[in-house]
Amino acid sequence: MSKSKDRAASCTSKFVSDQGARRNGFAKRNYSTQPRVSSASTQLKWEVKAKKFLLGLLALTSLLVLSARITLYVSLFRSTRHDAATQLAQSESRLVIKLTEPYVGSTRGVEKMKVMEMESSTDQNNRDHAADQLVVETNAAVEMESTDQNTRLDHDVQLVQAVETETLESNKLVDSADAIAFLDELTLNLTGTDEEDIDNGPYHSRRVFEANYDEMNRNIKIFVYPYPRNDPFRDIYRAWETRPSGNYASEAYFKQALMKSSYVTSNAAEADFFFMPVSITRARIDKRVGTEGVKRFCKKHVTSLRNNWSYWNRTGGVDHFYLSCHSIARTAMELVPYVRQNAIQLVCPSSYHLHYYITHKDASVPQIWPRDGGTPQGAKHTAQRQRLAFFAGSLNSNVRVQLQEAWQNDDEILIHSGKVTFPYSEGLLTSKFCLHVKGFEVNTARLGDAMFYGCVPVVIANYYDLPYADILDWHKFSIVVPTFDIPLLKEILKNVTPAQYTKMHQYVLQVRQHFQWHTPAREFDAFYMVMYELWIRRHTVRNSLQ
Repeated sequence: MSKSKDRAASCTSKFVSDQGARRNGFAKRNYSTQPRVSSASTQLKWEVKAKKFLLGLLALTSLLVLSARITLYVSLFRSTRHDAATQLAQSESRLVIKLTEPYVGSTRGVEKMKVMEMESSTDQNNRDHAADQLVVETNAAVEMESTDQNTRLDHDVQLVQAVETETLESNKLVDSADAIAFLDELTLNLTGTDEEDIDNGPYHSRRVFEANYDEMNRNIKIFVYPYPRNDPFRDIYRAWETRPSGNYASEAYFKQALMKSSYVTSNAAEADFFFMPVSITRARIDKRVGTEGVKRFCKKHVTSLRNNWSYWNRTGGVDHFYLSCHSIARTAMELVPYVRQNAIQLVCPSSYHLHYYITHKDASVPQIWPRDGGTPQGAKHTAQRQRLAFFAGSLNSNVRVQLQEAWQNDDEILIHSGKVTFPYSEGLLTSKFCLHVKGFEVNTARLGDAMFYGCVPVVIANYYDLPYADILDWHKFSIVVPTFDIPLLKEILKNVTPAQYTKMHQYVLQVRQHFQWHTPAREFDAFYMVMYELWIRRHTVRNSLQ
């Protein structure tokens, strides 16, 4: 925009200086000492000068009109204002009318000269006198018109500057608007509904999540690296055929659901992501590998993929991913740093305090204990929840020890080390808040436990990148307590009003479907949510490839 203004100012300055030079030339010229020329030569000379003058004005007019057109087109494009087209037409009309007025005066001067020459006396002296008079009159007219023209140009330049200033202000508004504001405006334009009128529930933005989720279901494609059927370690690569069980079942559930889904493609060229099917949990329990050999096994697997396939080397691995829920996953890829730096790690032990996990590139997977059946009886109700808070588990971390020391003798907070003497589900169904406390890792299955039984979770695990944090607004249905606030735990929970708790409990019931695995997978369950986490990272992958 500044370049257009500089060009317009430069042309204006040049025009004014050229006009001034012409005026000075006319004023200093002594016509009494100039040799007399014929009438035809005089006419030709003035026609040439008039044409040059007209061409100069035409070029200036075209440049200013072009500058105004570009300025207003940018304004129309960036601010999407419907009156931009009208403003453009009006501006062009004003510029053309005002800047072409001198043409009329100059043309009349030429016509006048022609008429005077044709009607002049055949006497040479009379013709010369008439020519002198014509030059004087033309000189005076040009000076007057030049003065008026300078005034008009100043006015039009101010007009163009005003339009540019308005455009820049509009651009500032557009550039300073963040993504949420843009989406809010887009929603209002498309649906006529303001964001305040939309119930986002436990999500950051329900409409964004639902729209992206539908797009994912239609488009995402995953290429799963094959393995030889006679590979002695094929059990580590293939999906489990039996129903998964145990504390680390999330890994097996995901692989089962993926291999049965429509997301898998045999055409690697159309794939959005590439799945490395190594099971760290199975490799750990394989006696040929063991816990000590997991790192070497993973390195051998990834090296084989790089040497035998071109897809990793093509992208540096940014569109590759693996999934693991065992705590050993945080060090399993230690011998292949390019996996930890480039590939997407879908892991349960998702502590962003440790160097192996990179938030926004990697994603947190919920650790969920497999359960049968639907919603437990009593999960949807709050009347029976008379206990303030509940925790049961081994004291395998300093955080849990601090918790027990602070609240083991409290009447409203039940802290039980080891196995409880009553059904574990009873503690979850009769408590308002269920405590998720860091053990060996920041993750435990207690988040899934709390969701399943309709208990509002309290997270006491520093640096825990909570599952689906890109999608769910955890502050709406949980309470996050830093470990140094454990002595204030009861006060924090007591400050939650009955109305606030009722809303949090309702949101827990809405998100509990995201913390369950099924065979086969069901819409919006844990499998689809993990796939969604992959899908929203496709933009990062594409930017890395450019």
